[in-house]
Amino acid sequence: MSHSFPLGVRVGGSALPDGVMMLTPLAAAIARTGPDGFSVESFPLPQRTPHPIEKLPFIRIVPKLVSQMSLVVRGWKPRTARFPAPVIAAALSIGVLSMLLNVSLTRLPAVWHAVGSSLLQLALFFGLIGATRLVPQLGRIWRFHGGEHQAIAAYESGMDLTVENARTRTLYHPRCGTNLATLSIILMVPGMVVGSVVPGFLGYLITVAVPLPALCVAFEIVMLGQKRIRAVLWPGLAFQRLTVAMPGPVESMAGIMALQAALVEHEKAEAARQRLTEPEMLVSRLGARSAQ
Repeated sequence: MSHSFPLGVRVGGSALPDGVMMLTPLAAAIARTGPDGFSVESFPLPQRTPHPIEKLPFIRIVPKLVSQMSLVVRGWKPRTARFPAPVIAAALSIGVLSMLLNVSLTRLPAVWHAVGSSLLQLALFFGLIGATRLVPQLGRIWRFHGGEHQAIAAYESGMDLTVENARTRTLYHPRCGTNLATLSIILMVPGMVVGSVVPGFLGYLITVAVPLPALCVAFEIVMLGQKRIRAVLWPGLAFQRLTVAMPGPVESMAGIMALQAALVEHEKAEAARQRLTEPEMLVSRLGARSAQ
């Protein structure tokens, strides 16, 4: 492991349509590919005081998501390329198929119709994700996802951050956002069923409100899986086989470059914050001596 990078930093990341974004507690970096090669930007994250709500189970995920929304928007900038016609055709076909299958379920009792409809939407969602792997323009994001995971795994294993080392690491990670998304979707099904069965505005309200509590509960399950009971992460780790693909050299390099830039920026931000706190500590010590 190169000593030019700080050790033991908790790193997360996100695959982008044209690259990889890496995050540390103090910094972020984005490596993008383009006709002229790679472009990398890194920047420190705004210093913020943790809100007390972030210590409350089943609620703490909300401020974390809100604080990261600007980063998501920054990474997922609008694409100028046209949306591929095969993807539009596939989406329309799946929509029509979903409608036809839902109509075929209307003869069932209300509860079974709601259950069947919810499971159907779940299956079609997973099917659509799997289908994107067949379209080169969309499937590449899953290879960037693999490059992100392997770069982080190499860093956490104490290896030099090279493409060769990264490509020997696992494609699947217990902290991947796919774990949270998968559990959230699964937990939404019972709520959707209840919302479909309850008549009137109350049923609609339940259906609309279900995603947030499902997300909050899923986050606590994921945290439990990372610290104690790894078995609860199985659905997300299984789904990663659809959302993660083996990267090529370019996708691997994007992950490595984003991670290196994020770690360097993290070290700079840490040093800058330490310089800011040193005068405060000195003033505090001088004040204590004066009081004595």
